[in-house]
Amino acid sequence: MKIFSIFAITALLVFVLVGCSNKTTEYPNVIIFNNTQFYLSVEKVTLDNIGNQVGAVKRLVDQMPQKNEESNFTPVGSKLYEIKGIGPNEAIAVELDGEYQKASSK
Repeated sequence: MKIFSIFAITALLVFVLVGCSNKTTEYPNVIIFNNTQFYLSVEKVTLDNIGNQVGAVKRLVDQMPQKNEESNFTPVGSKLYEIKGIGPNEAIAVELDGEYQKASSK
């Protein structure tokens, strides 16, 4: 009985310690463009509000993007567009699955 108690306590400690050491870091969905971080929103941009293409995602990273045209959520080759009436340092449109989503710098 004593051996079972020691085994049970040891097993419990192992599970607790392993569970506590499993740290995950989640980053917001970000694209770097013109040395600015743009955060993806759920807001859609209609085709009539899409301006000129200003770039494309060139690298997909697992962590927080650091360099221009890197993203941590959208595939390589995804196109970036101006949004009519909004400055390109304020927001851009990201083409995802045939739709355009707004990404804002604030």
